[in-house]
Amino acid sequence: MAQDMMRSHVVVLGDACVDMVIRLPDRTRGTPDLTNSLPQLHGGGSAANVAVGLVRLGVAVVMVAAVGDDGYGRWVKEDLVREGVDVQGICTIRDAFTPMVMALIESDGERLVVAWPPEGGAHLQLTPDAVDWTSIESASWLHTTGMCLRASPAREATLRAMQLARKIGVKVSIDLNLRLESWDLDEQTRSEFERAIELSDVVFGNAKEEIMPMARSESVEAAVHLLCNGERIIVARQGDRGALVATPKETFHAPAFHTQVVDTLGAGDAFDGGFIAACLAKVDAREAARWGNAVAALKIGRVGARGLPSLEDLKQMLGH
Repeated sequence: MAQDMMRSHVVVLGDACVDMVIRLPDRTRGTPDLTNSLPQLHGGGSAANVAVGLVRLGVAVVMVAAVGDDGYGRWVKEDLVREGVDVQGICTIRDAFTPMVMALIESDGERLVVAWPPEGGAHLQLTPDAVDWTSIESASWLHTTGMCLRASPAREATLRAMQLARKIGVKVSIDLNLRLESWDLDEQTRSEFERAIELSDVVFGNAKEEIMPMARSESVEAAVHLLCNGERIIVARQGDRGALVATPKETFHAPAFHTQVVDTLGAGDAFDGGFIAACLAKVDAREAARWGNAVAALKIGRVGARGLPSLEDLKQMLGH
């Protein structure tokens, strides 16, 4: 399993930020105990989380992103280097802010997430000229995120990267990351996401929050069929219910692995990494969804979006 994946080279294009994680005490049990509520700094960003998840599963990864010329930006790059991610594709933008995500984790593992700055983070200032196109030309897979489709110039850089990958036969995946709680999905933005879906071989998203709204459907089953269109794999993540997956050949439900929930932050990113790693290992979509669910289950048992498993952890979960 590891040997197949080590031959693979993945480019992950998207956001890289810092997560400030604060675990909230159980307020149902008398006076709150704040002992474990001190803020903790973790690496974050949907795309960067997938990059780290893939590296831990034995996949070589080049990260393409933009960070600010600030303390958080330097910390992000240093953290990714420690994880084994190739950061030569990360550019530094003067007078730009590296985003910080404040994640408040409830005692049941659920979370409230607030980003700063709310708009105009450095990740949206990635320009096409800053992208090392040769890294994509030599890759076997390109993964990106809807976080970079929200504004120019990152939108143009992302779509151009996807177009290049498709043209030369590199597999493309995107996590929609619509974040409708923070941003509207106007018709212009919707059209950009629709274009990105057309350019993708695999599309990931939360069933109710992303896949259904993107398909304008009240049914997740209808939504995955519509977005699949007989041409691509659609993965509608459903939390503790697992995922509904539509491929050009079949639609199936992949059940979740049940485990103790500590922190759900980054569970979707963990799933994405597991699914992509499985595809690189040449397994079918059913087994890939099983890998995704296994990696997500292992992650939610740990604090922070980077509480990601190793390849050995995954093997044990899968019974390999």
